[in-house]
Amino acid sequence: MPERPTSEIIVHDQSRKVPQPRGKDQKIDRELQAELRIAQALAAGADGTLDNISQDRFEPEFKAMALNSKIAAAADLDCYVDWCLAESRAAFPADPVTLVRYIEAKVKAKAKPATIVRRISSIAKAHHMLGLAPEGPRDRMVRQTLVAIGKKKKQRQAAAIRVGESRTGTSSPITLEALLQCCDSTLPGLRGAALLSVGYYGGLRVSELTAAEVEHLAVDTDGSGTLTVPFSKTDQEGEGAEVWMPADTVRRVRAWLEAAEIEEGVMFRRIHVTRKKAKDSVAPQEWESIPGHTRHYQERLKGQAATPAITVYTVGPNPLTTQGVNAIYKRLVERAWLDGLIEVGKDSIDKTLKAISSHSLRVGLTHDLIALGADGVAITNAMRWTSPGTILRYGKKLRAKSSATARFLGGETE
Repeated sequence: MPERPTSEIIVHDQSRKVPQPRGKDQKIDRELQAELRIAQALAAGADGTLDNISQDRFEPEFKAMALNSKIAAAADLDCYVDWCLAESRAAFPADPVTLVRYIEAKVKAKAKPATIVRRISSIAKAHHMLGLAPEGPRDRMVRQTLVAIGKKKKQRQAAAIRVGESRTGTSSPITLEALLQCCDSTLPGLRGAALLSVGYYGGLRVSELTAAEVEHLAVDTDGSGTLTVPFSKTDQEGEGAEVWMPADTVRRVRAWLEAAEIEEGVMFRRIHVTRKKAKDSVAPQEWESIPGHTRHYQERLKGQAATPAITVYTVGPNPLTTQGVNAIYKRLVERAWLDGLIEVGKDSIDKTLKAISSHSLRVGLTHDLIALGADGVAITNAMRWTSPGTILRYGKKLRAKSSATARFLGGETE
């Protein structure tokens, strides 16, 4: 590994000066706020003939939901109830015609199909909390309307970041190998390399990646390791799971942790960067040549030695956010493109960058497992899905390239 430039300074900030919106206390506050918003939406949208909302009914629903799911449900129900009040319609119980009109209104407002489907799901959950059968959300007319909008506008999947042609034999515009070449020996570079490696080989969701802690990584005698994922979107009971980490990934993680002086707690943290420009030397001046109104005349008399440019990296105690992970991936993709490491046309790079997200590594790993011939059960277990049906959505285009026709006739020429 190249030596770090002498102009680089690393500070391990114990005073929490690095701005960070997410911490343990903030998480509890956000959770309580989400639950309160949901309760208020239920109360505002419930028909006057309904009985009072029972805490015994909605508490089990709350406990079964992850924090992000609660926040999403709160936003969904706020939107739906506000629309119903503005349209003078009863929100609960939801009439199928009301839901169809609501869907049409959201389509007109250019909401994404996945967002609309999620909102109908949240409305169904709200019925359970109120002790009502979700007949409206399950009505055939509502389901057919959702199918129709899905056909009109396909949801865009995150662009895949695949491991690379040397490993899978399948070329891909954006590869993990290319992005790792763009990770230098600076502190952000070391973090980027570790973040990419753990995210890809663990097939981690961004919530799992940002929650990873030093104590979760166990290193084996051969240099490889296992990372414990104590809680996830599909593991609300907190049973935990373990994912394998190759030796190269463990080395990258250790290099980052040692450089950032992180010995415990959150693994991937924010870095505050301060850059000071280089200053040229200033020759001493004679007393007679210094203007009389000069305040710092003594400095003029002594002169000033040249100072190099200095970069100060301050590592805070709190984890990266989802937006931070997205930004890191996009910066690395753009750098790889500028360095000619990925083959994306000049007219397509902006579109490519928009398609990169914190989900890109997970999509890429799924594509690579399919290309390598892993069966559905193995992929489902590796990605920690509850159903193998998700593979069909992830690997639609890849299955065409892996078909019998492509394999056996793809090399023929006329």
